[in-house]
Amino acid sequence: MSVWRNLTSTQSQAQKLIKSPSPTAETRLLSFNRIKSRVITGLLTGHNSLRRHLYIVGFIDSPICRRCGTKEETARVLCECEALATFTRTYLCSFFLEPEDVRSLSLGEIWNFTKGTGLT
Repeated sequence: MSVWRNLTSTQSQAQKLIKSPSPTAETRLLSFNRIKSRVITGLLTGHNSLRRHLYIVGFIDSPICRRCGTKEETARVLCECEALATFTRTYLCSFFLEPEDVRSLSLGEIWNFTKGTGLT
């Protein structure tokens, strides 16, 4: 747990969206197929196919959200992208979420949202 509390600033997204290391979540992730586990883990940690990460690693020229075009496309897209608000409401029961709300979502809900929105 002390490692979790002392994450660096480059790991802050994971700390905002994940409560803490969890044996239950680990077991659940291991029960998923490789693609599903990778997508969920990537979304929560920021190491994924969203535009900000692709921009940081030099694969694309802009981190701006491909849907709303106003903010960087990060996992916070779960929380605040207006273009995805209808999907967020459909899959996660609210138009907009706070990072604390994402912490309480099940891994299945996160998967269904990413699959439904094409963020996989």
